[in-house]
Amino acid sequence: MKILYDAAPLLMRSAGVKNYHYAVLQRLLATFPAQQLRMFPYLRRIGVNVNERSNFSSVYSWPRLAGVLASNRFHIPFAHPQAVGVDLFHITPHVFHPPTKPVLTSMIHDATPLTHPDCHQSPTIELFQWFVEHTIPKLAAVIVPSHAVKQDLITKVGMHSTTIEVIHHGVDEDFFEVSPEQLATARRSYGLPDEFVLFVGSMEPRKNLIRLAEAHAQLPESLQARFPLVVVGSAGWHNNEIRTVLEKSKHVRLVGYVSRALLPSVYACASLFVFPSLYEGFGMPLLEAMAAGTPVITSSISAMPEVVGEAGVTVDPYDADEIREAMRSMLEDTNAAAQLGARGRDRARVFTWDRTAALTWEFFELAANS
Repeated sequence: MKILYDAAPLLMRSAGVKNYHYAVLQRLLATFPAQQLRMFPYLRRIGVNVNERSNFSSVYSWPRLAGVLASNRFHIPFAHPQAVGVDLFHITPHVFHPPTKPVLTSMIHDATPLTHPDCHQSPTIELFQWFVEHTIPKLAAVIVPSHAVKQDLITKVGMHSTTIEVIHHGVDEDFFEVSPEQLATARRSYGLPDEFVLFVGSMEPRKNLIRLAEAHAQLPESLQARFPLVVVGSAGWHNNEIRTVLEKSKHVRLVGYVSRALLPSVYACASLFVFPSLYEGFGMPLLEAMAAGTPVITSSISAMPEVVGEAGVTVDPYDADEIREAMRSMLEDTNAAAQLGARGRDRARVFTWDRTAALTWEFFELAANS
């Protein structure tokens, strides 16, 4: 069996999506020879993963990205030569006009452009609409990271359940073990307090940061002062109101982007991780926080209960009072918080990238032989 894997996300500035493809490809390339696994657009390696930019030099990246864009805009068969002789082409939404001869599959991380269009920018919505209308009908099967996304594709897109395979993400090993030196470096680099409540994610409406700030502001003053809310993540979009609220909050600290190298240490420094998102296709920060042994509070909707299981506290993300009470309970009961953190670490051990990659290859085999 010969597979062509669309690795275009490695050429872009990206976090979660890029990290997923990198982790899976890293393991597949270590297992299968180049004769069985090729990477589009004409990549021979995956490089060192960098979220802030392409994994490669501009000279290497731009001609490949230009080829993808020209193919999409002018219907140039850019992928066709590389797809000759392959049994299956695993594409991303970045490929508008894939060759028709190989079996086509894809990975769909979530359906939020359809379920929560108000939380996205217009280009993202348009890209996903194109994918739904023009690409999904050509696919033999798709991978999704959770049963929640599978149900969305069934109800919102009309896909048949038998064409959707749920394969959970994994978590990197360095989130499990952080040295005292790494903790000290993270505290010093980002000015972290001794104790704090942590949120990690982009500053966008779907992440529900305004309600989280309101819930934190309703805690007793002594708890707010002892456990300030630390917000980590990129600037995001549609965030003017969010930023205004957070900047006016007395006990909220905006850290901004944290380097991947120090991210595990930031999780491990936190007293509590709170992630009341309004929707997640999976929720990688949950796994990362649990791996670090930090107790987790998250939403009771979409994929989040599926990820945390019994190892996290779930709340109604639309109820600031419920979020506040869950935080107060964990912050005041250190024994309960420690037990929850230990359960979270055990739960996170179930989610490995090795398992994700192995199930992905099995998915390719089944789809190619169908």
